[in-house]
Amino acid sequence: MGEQHIKNISYLCPGAILVALHDANQDRAKEIAALYGFPQVFDDPDELIASPIVDAVLITAPDKVHADLILACLREKKPVLCEKPLASNLKDAKLVLDTEAELNQLLVSLGFQRRFDPAHLAVKEAALQGVIGRPILWKGIHRNSHAPYATNPFFLLTNTAGHDIDSARWLLGSEVKEVYARALRSRDDFPPDSRDLFLLEMIMNDERLASAEIYMSADYGYEVSAELVGQNGVLTTARPDILIVRAQSKRYAPIAQDWTSPFQEAYAAELNAWIESLAGGRIFPGANTWDGYVAIAVAEAANESLIKGTSYPVELPRKPGLYRLDSID
Repeated sequence: MGEQHIKNISYLCPGAILVALHDANQDRAKEIAALYGFPQVFDDPDELIASPIVDAVLITAPDKVHADLILACLREKKPVLCEKPLASNLKDAKLVLDTEAELNQLLVSLGFQRRFDPAHLAVKEAALQGVIGRPILWKGIHRNSHAPYATNPFFLLTNTAGHDIDSARWLLGSEVKEVYARALRSRDDFPPDSRDLFLLEMIMNDERLASAEIYMSADYGYEVSAELVGQNGVLTTARPDILIVRAQSKRYAPIAQDWTSPFQEAYAAELNAWIESLAGGRIFPGANTWDGYVAIAVAEAANESLIKGTSYPVELPRKPGLYRLDSID
C-alpha cells in the first residue's frame, strides 16, 4: 500500500509533492526513493514527522504502530491520513480520539477508501435521493483470495472487518448498537485457533439491520460488494468487470487477486480529496478519527460475541463535538 500511495501522489495528485520517506527496511526505502524523485529518506519516523519540510503525513505502516505515529503527528499539529485501522486496540484508539478532541482540530483522516469508490458512491447517492425509499438493510460481501497477514480472529476483525463496519455505518447513516458474530476455520491445515470466514449481524441504533460476510480464503480472487435493501427497492454495487476475455473456448471476466487494482480509482480519489481539503482549508469528506474509533469498538464487540457465543452490545462514548458535523449519529 505504501508504494501504491507513493505512485499515486507522484503521478495522479498534482496538489502534493513527495518530500520524505521512512520504512523500517531502509534499503527498500532508498530503492523506492530512487524510483520517485529522490525524496529524503529518514531512519526515524518521528524525525520525519517533525521535519519542517513535511506539511502532512501519510501512514501505511503495520497496524500496531498506527496509534503511536498518529499521536506523533498530533503533537506536531500536522495533518495525517492513516490507512485503517486507527489503532490495533480500543484503548489506543480512545487515546487518539481524546488527544485530537482536546486539540479541537480535525487533523486525522482515515483510509476507508470505499467512501470514494464510484460504485459505493453511486449507491450512497441513489439512497440519498430516495430511489428505494428508506434503506432498512445493508448487506456486504468481502472476500480475499487468501489471508494476506494472519487468520487470528481478533486481528481480522480489527484489520479487515473495519471496512465492512464502516460501509454499513456510512451507507445507512447510523451507528451500530449490537453485533452478533460467527466464524469458522475453512481449511484443516490452518492453525486450530484461526478463523477466516466471518458472519457479522449488526443492529443499528435505529433498529435497522446490517449483515456482512467476510471470507479471507475464498481462493478464486478478491471481491467486495454492498447492497442496500429499502422499503421500495434495492441498490447494489455493480461488479467491477472492466474486461471480457474470449479465449480457449471460454468467455469470462478476470477477477483480481487482491484489493489494489479494484480500488485504485478510489485510492487516487481519496488522496486527492485529502490534499484538496488541506489546501482549501475544508473538512476532509472521508472518514475521521471517530469513524476509526467506532470501527474498532464494533470489532472488539464482535470478538466478545465470538467468545461468548451471543450478541454483544457496542458501547460508545458521547461523540465529541469536533466530529458532530458528519452524517452518522
